[in-house]
Amino acid sequence: MNQELLSKETPKATIGGNTISRLFDFISGVFTPILPAMIGAGMIKAVIYVLMSFGFLLSDPPMYTILLAVSDGLFYFLPIFVAASAARRLGSNVFVAAAIGASVFHPQLTALLQSGEEIRFAGLSVIEPQATSSIILILVVVWMASYVEKWLDRYIPCWLKLMAVPTLTLVITISLMMFAFGPLWNYLGEYLSDGFGWLFDNTGVLAGLLLGGTMAVLIIAGMQYIMIPIMVSSLAALGYDQIFPVVLAATLAQAGAAFGVLFKSKNGKVKTLAFWTGLLALLGVTEPAMYGVAMRFKKPFVAVLVGGALGGAFMVLFETKSMAVGGITGLLSLGIIVGPTLVYAIWGMLISFVSAGVITYFIGFKDVKEEPHESVYKKML
Repeated sequence: MNQELLSKETPKATIGGNTISRLFDFISGVFTPILPAMIGAGMIKAVIYVLMSFGFLLSDPPMYTILLAVSDGLFYFLPIFVAASAARRLGSNVFVAAAIGASVFHPQLTALLQSGEEIRFAGLSVIEPQATSSIILILVVVWMASYVEKWLDRYIPCWLKLMAVPTLTLVITISLMMFAFGPLWNYLGEYLSDGFGWLFDNTGVLAGLLLGGTMAVLIIAGMQYIMIPIMVSSLAALGYDQIFPVVLAATLAQAGAAFGVLFKSKNGKVKTLAFWTGLLALLGVTEPAMYGVAMRFKKPFVAVLVGGALGGAFMVLFETKSMAVGGITGLLSLGIIVGPTLVYAIWGMLISFVSAGVITYFIGFKDVKEEPHESVYKKML
């Protein structure tokens, strides 16, 4: 079986390896076709923030809005792309899966969910906006949809399949997502938020260690926003926040792991992928590095967790403070770190970056064989 990094048909997640390994194979395989678009959109987003850092675009709001829409469109609708790609790997209908992912982005539903009102349907809680960005949640729902679709296709008469199979698949799986898995995801996010809040209030360094070390997992779960209410509350009460610097450390760990792969790999295509995704992570766009490099090779993901934990603990130990919650994390966010603690923020980010890179380099990973005269871009399609 072809084991190269960016093959059109990556190995099925159900073949070989332990459960975690198969899950990583599946998720990275789902993201492989999406990576070119993610890298392109991420680069545009990084350029926008670089220009804003130097005072450009602020005087032209319409141009800023247009460019931001270009860069954020993919990431905003990422669950739709993920649903379609997952369905392709699972052998189910790609467009039914895309419809499942798109169901939570209807403007009227989005407005209703963001209204702040308690919404119930037939006595059931409804999914909240934060849960719609969960990659794990959409993968679980699409995985279930593939079984529902195949079961219906087997037992429904041929003359009725065209109408009944997609209709029932959508009704069953979207209902489960809206009224079962979505609310459960919300409750889990609330408990995690309360738990991290208690840790930051009572344990100090341990809180930074745990949040920095699990930030990558929270992003995959779509729970990276659970700390925002605590950060906003801290800014309002104290005028500064100590959680955002921990997030910066976790971001630099993603970049460090990608550059560790860059220096360790002997494959030119892998080096190219690691360089560009690592550069984007340095500028605050971590998804390409996480899904395209760290999760693909598995061991670098461990380095990401360790690097984020070390940098996060350092940030809290030296009480690094930010005076705002940045729209993007990475090097471009250093400007919002409170004056005297800026040096600690730089050291904390360096600790995360270097430790993740060094760990990746020395623990190694299963590299892929170089195949000459092959375009890395084409192999991702």
